[in-house]
Amino acid sequence: LWGQMSCLLLNIRIEREGCPIRANQGALIVANHIGAVDIFVVAACFKIFFVSNSDIASWPFIGPLNRLGGTIFIDRSQRTKVLGMVQELADRLRSGFSVLVFPEGTTTMGHRVEHFKSSAFESVVQAGAVVVPVMIRFEDGRHPSVACWPEGMTFREHMTNIMRHPRLDVRVCVLPAVEGEPDRRAFAEKSWKLISDKFEETRNAAVE
Repeated sequence: LWGQMSCLLLNIRIEREGCPIRANQGALIVANHIGAVDIFVVAACFKIFFVSNSDIASWPFIGPLNRLGGTIFIDRSQRTKVLGMVQELADRLRSGFSVLVFPEGTTTMGHRVEHFKSSAFESVVQAGAVVVPVMIRFEDGRHPSVACWPEGMTFREHMTNIMRHPRLDVRVCVLPAVEGEPDRRAFAEKSWKLISDKFEETRNAAVE
């Protein structure tokens, strides 16, 4: 609900394509990451928990919303915390809940999909779950999109740019589920390729 209301207030129009995620099937949903607005968009599209960097818990507006939504916060600088995150992820997947991760580990300028970090995919192996890759592309005619959050820009500046933009269109593509891979690196690589290929395909379509 808060994802849908946030998109409504910011005049973000979502065009969604692909198969719906099956109810009560624990799935690790993975997506490319552009900026803070991704959080609103995926929250509006899916019933999910998030995995997020621990510093986001202190952000204005987004921090309280993430805590309200039962986000799993992780400090990636400590290996023991990463292992705990994997265990908590696996527990939620076994319970039939879906969890979203941005496995690039950072926001990008939207020129390409960066290779995925594989640690979170271990939870899929442990839980016998599936991965659902999701491609996000903002289509506002700007390169980079106003939705991008470049290094050095503050959160306040980033959100001010979004709020000043009259309308933001975003394409959300739900790609075929990945399952039965032998290990976390195989899950990460196949998921990355599906999203990266779709990202390039939609870029070419936009140019045409």
